[in-house]
Amino acid sequence: MTAGLFSRLAALLRGGPEKLHFYEDEDHAFSPAERGVIPGAPPTPAHPRGRRILYAATSALVGLTGALGNGLTVVNLPYIQGSLGLNASEVAWLPAAYLVTGAIAGSLLVKYRQRFGIRSFSMFFLAAQVLVIAAHLWVRGLESAIAIRAAGGVCGVALLSLGVFYMIQAFPPAYRLNAVALGIGIPQLALPIARVVPKDSLAFGNWSGLYLFELGLSMITLATVMVVRLPPNRRENMFEPLDAFTFVVYAAGVLLLGASLGIGGYLWWTNVPWIGWSLALAIPCLVLAMAVEGFRRRPLIDVRWLSSAAFIRWSVIAILWRVAIAEQSIGAVGMLRDFGLTNDDFYDLSLVILLSAVAGLLLSALIVGPKRLSQMVIAALLLVSAAAFVDSFSGIDTRPPQFFLTQATIAFATTLFIGPSFLFGLTRVIAEGGTKMTSFIALFGITQAIGTLAGTAFVQSYLYAAQQYHLAAFAAGAERSQPLVAARLAEMAGRYDAVIADRFLKSAEGTTALSQRILLHARVAAYDDVFFAVAIVSLASAAAICIALGANRATGLLTRKDAR
Repeated sequence: MTAGLFSRLAALLRGGPEKLHFYEDEDHAFSPAERGVIPGAPPTPAHPRGRRILYAATSALVGLTGALGNGLTVVNLPYIQGSLGLNASEVAWLPAAYLVTGAIAGSLLVKYRQRFGIRSFSMFFLAAQVLVIAAHLWVRGLESAIAIRAAGGVCGVALLSLGVFYMIQAFPPAYRLNAVALGIGIPQLALPIARVVPKDSLAFGNWSGLYLFELGLSMITLATVMVVRLPPNRRENMFEPLDAFTFVVYAAGVLLLGASLGIGGYLWWTNVPWIGWSLALAIPCLVLAMAVEGFRRRPLIDVRWLSSAAFIRWSVIAILWRVAIAEQSIGAVGMLRDFGLTNDDFYDLSLVILLSAVAGLLLSALIVGPKRLSQMVIAALLLVSAAAFVDSFSGIDTRPPQFFLTQATIAFATTLFIGPSFLFGLTRVIAEGGTKMTSFIALFGITQAIGTLAGTAFVQSYLYAAQQYHLAAFAAGAERSQPLVAARLAEMAGRYDAVIADRFLKSAEGTTALSQRILLHARVAAYDDVFFAVAIVSLASAAAICIALGANRATGLLTRKDAR
């Protein structure tokens, strides 16, 4: 029976009589339409239905493997911090390392795929991820944890593109945009999925369970990719000697910028000199890299192409979007944790968020089209704005059920946004003949990574500043001479009558309890301010897109009138 199953699977992979099995990374006689226009991308020949289903399943597995490990780390960051004896600024290096290395590696991975082929690309980065995770099981500590997250960032970017390629194989050419939207959106489900995974199943042995889970998932994905192979792409040697210089300078700039943004909100911006120095040095590094690229005939990153008004607007919106969706990961979830709740206490909310994210992804893949990209982005921004505005009325009694509708809306908008956002640039890459792919991937990576770090830093910094403001205001109105304050102090001190006999000690405990209550009220008020700020940012972003679309339409009408 088992032998029959494997024989049927082998026949499915071969595709029947045409024997198109892709077992060797060799040249095949693909037509120009099948080869596509983007160097480094695999061809898209016709596949039987069974193989398409297999490609779709492999795409989902690959996409989640690249992002789920980091998602589990981010979701369980407070618990990892405690179990490893780290402080908040030390454990913050883990997600920062993942994002920064992912942003740096994007453009280089495109050229690697073009030079060495999709098969080498697939096997090398999956095998590298397996080896790094396996090594981390024996070499423990903050440094090794940062190393594994940094390697995970590179592998995550590689698997993101690999997942998109597999999903493209699963759809006929007429539905290629839908396939891209689905493939790019699946990794966005990693964070919601991570929230519904019980932490107790991962926390044993100082979180050895987390690394064992990552290792097992990576090995399953490696074995699957070894069997379910992509068609071999045509190869071109796109590397040039000057690429090395540009990459080093560019990587240094992104690393310095990412490190300062990722850690600045924890150590505070003016308290540690290296944060300021990193920000100061990042600017000349990035400027030098862009200046060199601007004068090259075949640049690694085409600065002139990316400096068009359309891409500048796209970059700003992409970064502001990451600021907006930090409302969920840092705002709502952070607020619930401040109330003393753990991941298990808001499991129902996490499940609602996951189901809403899946619904947004499916709708995005279903309705996406060249003429709907801007409208879908505007809709996503308006949904986040409305949900954040409702959340800005939260109070000290707010609990997970009060967040069901708003956080479901934000999760839905998150997966609705990512597909059209990526396709906006991809369609322009295809219009240029595919030669600008490295440039767009570099821009996409840096807006996603730096946008996420900037969003987290903005929310944390604004939250702290708003908390200090409200704390000062509440403290000024809580003088002992006021009758209500005196009555509240007496009530709180009275709670210790059964355990404390000393009158002065009871009064001190009552004062401490009231101070903590005031701090909590100030914290909640600060969260409300953050939610309102996110609502304004999202609404302003949607308005800016509408104005740009209106201006483009008006310019087009004037051009047509002049032509007449």
